[in-house]
Amino acid sequence: MRERILITITDTRGFRQFTLHQIIRRIIVLGIVGMAVLTAGTWFYLQSLKDAKEAAQERQRQLEIQIEELKKQEMRLVRQIGQKSAALEKLGDRLSALEVMVGRKEDDNLSFSSRLKNVTLSSAQIALIFSVVPNGTPVEMKGITEAFGRRQHPVLHKTEFHTGIDLRAKHHKPVCTTADGIVEYAGYSRGSGYGNLVIVDHGFGFKTYYGHLHKVLVRRGDTVVKGDAIGISGNTGLSTAPHLHYEIRFLGRPLNPYWFIHWRRQDYRAIFQKIKEVPWQSLIALAGHIASRVVPPSSPRKP
Repeated sequence: MRERILITITDTRGFRQFTLHQIIRRIIVLGIVGMAVLTAGTWFYLQSLKDAKEAAQERQRQLEIQIEELKKQEMRLVRQIGQKSAALEKLGDRLSALEVMVGRKEDDNLSFSSRLKNVTLSSAQIALIFSVVPNGTPVEMKGITEAFGRRQHPVLHKTEFHTGIDLRAKHHKPVCTTADGIVEYAGYSRGSGYGNLVIVDHGFGFKTYYGHLHKVLVRRGDTVVKGDAIGISGNTGLSTAPHLHYEIRFLGRPLNPYWFIHWRRQDYRAIFQKIKEVPWQSLIALAGHIASRVVPPSSPRKP
């Protein structure tokens, strides 16, 4: 029998004996368990560091994408600002020419809108503008039954954009053109819902539409003057009651007729602020140029 070292541990409950071999084995087991725990903790720690690094790299990549997109937006804004600046410069040149034509000194301290607002036109220029740009009501004003803008169609029962304004009018009331022009269309407009329709081209980009007429009084190609009767009010087309559908378009784009109906010579500048879709400065400059070429007959010379 081999000799073994015996270790005895005595306490209040008695004594226990262990051989040296058993103690060493327990120490080895505890060491292995400790190394395993340490290894697992180290692995989890390194894995968390790896995840944090990958998350940081992903955030950095997203930031780089956002920075690149912001750079592109900045370039687009710079181009747009350049285009707007060039357009404003052209408008400023036109307004300066207009100020010279109407005899007003240019003031660099005023904004563009203030300068346009302060322009004073001659009576000849105002008369020309009010003869070619639609103004006033085409039918005796009895109220508005449908405004300009989005609405529920009374016949089709669907939401749509109402491109004109519906004026209350009884049967057989005269409908008059609101500016000088040439009749572009006169007759029944199939498939449009307008019924009997008259379209007048006033030049300078403006056209007016008169729909749901009972009767058309003009023909295509006729020349009309503001106030001329072009039709009789009625209820033709997609209409539920007698009224006049009245439209004003500039370069094909519908404008709100309300402001033109209430436009008056005494406050002719008001339309400049209400209707932004029309380049008024160019139109006024052209009207001024035309008015300046209308030379009144010279008075007879004294003998």
